[in-house]
Amino acid sequence: MDTVNATLAHGPKTRLPSAFYDARGRDIIDKIGMEEWFAGYKESEEYRKLGVGALVGDIVTRMVGSVEASGNDGLLEVGGVDGDLGKGRGGGSRTKFAMSGCHDTTLAAMLSSLGAFEGEKWPSYTSHIAVELFKDESVSGQSTKTIETASRQGFLGSSRKAAKSSSLIMRKPTQDLTPEEKAKLQGYFVRLRYNDRPMTIPGCRLPGKHLEGDESFCTLEAFKAIADKFTPRIWTEACAERLDRPAFPPKPEPAGF
Repeated sequence: MDTVNATLAHGPKTRLPSAFYDARGRDIIDKIGMEEWFAGYKESEEYRKLGVGALVGDIVTRMVGSVEASGNDGLLEVGGVDGDLGKGRGGGSRTKFAMSGCHDTTLAAMLSSLGAFEGEKWPSYTSHIAVELFKDESVSGQSTKTIETASRQGFLGSSRKAAKSSSLIMRKPTQDLTPEEKAKLQGYFVRLRYNDRPMTIPGCRLPGKHLEGDESFCTLEAFKAIADKFTPRIWTEACAERLDRPAFPPKPEPAGF
C-alpha cells in the first residue's frame, strides 16, 4: 500500500502497472492493513497502553499543566537562563502551541485508542491530529496563578526549575483526584481534529461529558479519565504485567470509554 501511495504522490513517471490502482483492490488492501495494524487498539487496554499510552499521557499532562499553570505544559522543556523558566518572544510564560512529528501509524493508533477512528482509511500523506484545549470563560479557573518552582534533576542530570509537585494533578488518575483537584478541570474542553475534521470520542457522547450542543468537545475531566485507563505508570513494568496471561482480554475492552 505504501508503494502504491508513494507512486501516486510522485507523479506518472513512478507509476506501477494499472492493476495496482484498481479501486476495489486498493480498498481490500487498505482494510487488511487497517485491521492488522490497528484492530488491537480498539479491543485491548493492554494494546493501547503499550502502543500509544505514554504519548497520550504526555499530551494530557501538558493540558493539565496548562490549566494548573505548573510549567508541565511544556514550559519546562523550553528552559531559560540558568534553569529559570523560559519566556516566549512576546514575554509570555505559557505554552500556547506545541508541535510533535510522528508516523502515520502513530496517528491511527492514537485515534483508534480513543475510539475515534471507525470507518477510516490508512492515514494519507500530510495527515495530522490537532488536540485542542478550550476554556469556558464563564467558569472561574486556575490559569492565572503564579508558578511555584523548586529545583529538580533534569534528564541529563543538570539542575533545573520545576513546579512543586505536591499539590499538582500531573498524571494522577482521575479516580484518585480530590474534589478540589477535579474542580480545577471544570470549564475546560478538549477537541480532536483529524485532517481538520472534528472527531468524536464515544465516551464523550454521554450526558455531562461534553459541551452542551456539541459532542466533539469533550470535557477535560472526561478526556483525562478515558486516557488514564491506558496511560502506563511505569512503561517498562507494564510490558511484563501479562506475560502469563492470554494475549486477548477475557472481556471486551472497547476504546474511547
